[in-house]
Amino acid sequence: MRILVVVITLLGYLWTPISGSGVEFGDIDLSVYALGSWPRDQNLYNQGTTVPASIQQGVGAGLKIGLFPHFTKRVVGIELDSSGHGGMLSFPNNPNGQNNGTGRSNLLVLNTMFNLVFRYPGEVVMPYVGIGAGWSHGILLNPNIQGRADKDFDSARAFGHQYLAGVRAMVSPKVFIFGEYRYFSANYHWEGLAVDFRAHYGLFGVGLHF
Repeated sequence: MRILVVVITLLGYLWTPISGSGVEFGDIDLSVYALGSWPRDQNLYNQGTTVPASIQQGVGAGLKIGLFPHFTKRVVGIELDSSGHGGMLSFPNNPNGQNNGTGRSNLLVLNTMFNLVFRYPGEVVMPYVGIGAGWSHGILLNPNIQGRADKDFDSARAFGHQYLAGVRAMVSPKVFIFGEYRYFSANYHWEGLAVDFRAHYGLFGVGLHF
């Protein structure tokens, strides 16, 4: 409900006539960030058997560029966002009722997303919310899963989507810092192995405003 109120407020703000000249196209923000991931434990499909899986926390980094056009009064914009982080996947390896101990693999997640962002207008502090969608790669590195033809590297590409909320603060006319929360979702399907990946992300970054 609160998000709906914010969106309605922003749309009302955009409806008023744009003052001043329309010479400038808009704002461009370029930023880098560090992130932490807190995946939710999920059920995993392994060679005909569904078992509970544990996905460990990870750290990573990302880069994004945002464009906020003048005709939206710079409060609605789009972002191109690319990030990656690590993790560890483990689960009881019981394909077809056979006990093969614990299956394990390092997990690398690479995301390329397009975000639609709504910013509340502010001179110094600017809260924002958004939604995003794009492609995600879930990569198994050095898996140890008995009964599966393991490779050192196995990638699964999937459609992903995310919800985000954050706050940006200007520290100079051209430099800003920001903190952001994301909830991300993608379903990975490898050969004989599949998991619905769900994760909470916490971000902190710095950027340049043009």
